[in-house]
Amino acid sequence: MLSSGLGKFLLGVTCLLMTSGFVRVVTETTVYQQRKPPCDSQICRLSHVHSVTCEGSQANLQCGEGQVLVIHGADYGRHDKTTCSDGRPASQLQVVQCSSQTSTDVVAKSCNGKNSCTIPASNSVFGDPCVGTYKYLEVVYTCQFQTVTCEGSQAKLQCGKGQILVIHRADYGRHDQTTCSNLQSDCMLRDVLCSSPESIEVVAESCNGKNSCTISATSSVFGNPCFGTYKYLEVDYTCQFQSVTCEGSQANLQCDKGQVLVIHGADYGRHDKTTCSAGRPASQLQVVQCSSQTSTDVVAKSCNGKNSCTISASNSVFGDPCVGTYKYLEVVYTCQFQSATCEGSQANLQCDKGQVLVIHRADYGRHDKTTCSAGRPASQLQVVQCSSQTSTDVVAKSCNGKNSCTVSASNSVFGDPCVGTYKYLEVVYTCQLDRDSVDRREIRGRKRRRDANPDLLLSNHTAICSLAHPLS
Repeated sequence: MLSSGLGKFLLGVTCLLMTSGFVRVVTETTVYQQRKPPCDSQICRLSHVHSVTCEGSQANLQCGEGQVLVIHGADYGRHDKTTCSDGRPASQLQVVQCSSQTSTDVVAKSCNGKNSCTIPASNSVFGDPCVGTYKYLEVVYTCQFQTVTCEGSQAKLQCGKGQILVIHRADYGRHDQTTCSNLQSDCMLRDVLCSSPESIEVVAESCNGKNSCTISATSSVFGNPCFGTYKYLEVDYTCQFQSVTCEGSQANLQCDKGQVLVIHGADYGRHDKTTCSAGRPASQLQVVQCSSQTSTDVVAKSCNGKNSCTISASNSVFGDPCVGTYKYLEVVYTCQFQSATCEGSQANLQCDKGQVLVIHRADYGRHDKTTCSAGRPASQLQVVQCSSQTSTDVVAKSCNGKNSCTVSASNSVFGDPCVGTYKYLEVVYTCQLDRDSVDRREIRGRKRRRDANPDLLLSNHTAICSLAHPLS
C-alpha cells in the first residue's frame, strides 16, 4: 500500500521532474520561464534530451510510440564561441550573450503534446536577437506516456516490473472537438474550455507509487465541469523505480546489466507516522514535516551513472533535519542503458520483445583519455572537450520507436568535431512498452462496445444535449 508520505514525496518528485533546470508554471495555459543554460544540473543532463540545432537547419524532436513531448526550455541565440562554429568567421561568434526571449514559448506552443515535432532554427521563427551573429537553437525536453480515455471508459496505466507510476498531468474535460468525438452529436462537442480542476489530485492520489492503476473517466470520479458535454481524461506519466530505506539501514539501488542509475529525487526525513514505524515509540514519529534539503544532491552525486549503488540512510550522510525523530530515505530513480562504441564500429541498441527504444542522450566525440584508447597514440587522445552537437538528434531520428537500431560511430554520420582525435559514440537510452499496440487493442475494444448498442448511446447523449442546449 502507498504510504501518505510516499504519495507526498512523489508529488514533489513530479515537481522536480517538471522543473529540473527550469521553472514551469501551470495556469489555464502552460507558461514556461527560461533559465540558462538550458540544462545546468546533472539530473537534467541525464534524464532530459538536449537538442542543439545550428541556424538554418531544423530541430527534429521525437518520442517513442505512445509518448508525447514536454518542452522544458529552449534558447535561440549564442552563449559560447564553439557550438555550431565550423566554417564560421570569428566575427560571427563573438557575441555570447544572445538569446531570443520568446524561444521557449515558441517551441512549447509548436511541440508540446505531440509525438514528434520539427521546428526551424531561424530568425523567421524566433526573430534575430543579435544581428550578424551565427546562432543555434537549444531545446531540452522529456518524453512522457500519454493516455486518452473517453468518458464512461477506464484509463489503464501500466509500468514494467519493479516500477511505479509518477503522474505528471491529468485533465478530465474537453479541449477540442475531435478527441473522443465518434458517434457524438455536435452539441456534445461544443464546449472546448472544459476542465476539472481536481483532475491531477484525483489521479495522483489513486495512481502514484503503484505499478498499475485503473481509474474511471466519469463525472462521479472527477465531478462534472461542463454538463451536457462529452468529456475525456488525459493523463501524462512516467514509470520509475522507488526505494524506501529506514534510518540505520542501507539503500541498495540496482539496475540490470548494461544499465546505469539516474536519480530523479531523494528525501531523507519523515512525512507520515506509519512508514518505518515498527517498534518505534510514538515520540519518534510525531514530526511529519521533516526533510534534508541536500537529499537529492547527495544521492545523485553518489549514484548517477553507476550500475548499482549503496548509500546509508543516516544522519552522518544527510545531516539530521529533525533531531529525535526516526527517519527514512526515499529515492525515485530510473535505469537507463548506456552504450559506448569506438569510432569505426557500430552501436547496436536492442530492446526486449514488445518494447521500443527511447533515446535520452547521444554524444559522438571524446571526453576523457581512457575510453576507446587501446592501441591509440597519445596524440589522438589529448582533446577531451570534443562533441558533435547533432549527436542526439541523429541517433534519436534513427532509433526512437524501434525495437532495435544500428548506428555507425563515424564522421560520415556525425561529422568530425575534432579532426585528428579518435572518437567514440555514447548513447543513453531506455526501453519502454510499445504503447501503440496497447492503444490499438483498447480502441478496438471501445469500438466493439459502441457497435453493440449504438442507439442507446446516441439516445442518451442526445437527451442530455437537448437539456443542456434547448435552443440547438
